[in-house]
Amino acid sequence: MRLKLIMAIIVCLMITAPLHAADAFNDVPLPQTLQLQGKAPAALTARAWRGRWRNPAAPAAEGLNAILIIEKVAGNKADIIYAYGNYPELQIKPGWARYKVALVSVGKKLKFSFTSKLGHALDFELEGDKLTGSMRGRNVKIAMTPYQLKEK
Repeated sequence: MRLKLIMAIIVCLMITAPLHAADAFNDVPLPQTLQLQGKAPAALTARAWRGRWRNPAAPAAEGLNAILIIEKVAGNKADIIYAYGNYPELQIKPGWARYKVALVSVGKKLKFSFTSKLGHALDFELEGDKLTGSMRGRNVKIAMTPYQLKEK
């Protein structure tokens, strides 16, 4: 009987795991209006990505959820939206802001940097559909995957 209960719990967890994963970014606020504009550079395979900032040695479930959107592209400049979720351990409350960045092409990679409103210097590198980031001065990284923006 106990084994059946354990198996039932495991099956329930396996069935609901994708639902929890899909909701994992609900704590990241986005602006009410988005205007995706401009011709994207060839290296830009998506306009939005999501991922989790974390120390590579920490468990995968730990960290700060984030979404990055390239809202407008004009030549080698871009307007981006950087949004992040709740992380009580570091007293970070959900928020977002717009930033202007310079897009630098290095071979097939596209690089850009900015300082977030939390004061973190963030460096990003896009190759294919993977966007990776690092936080200067800290052992914190992010691996982001394309994110489908919802219609309002």
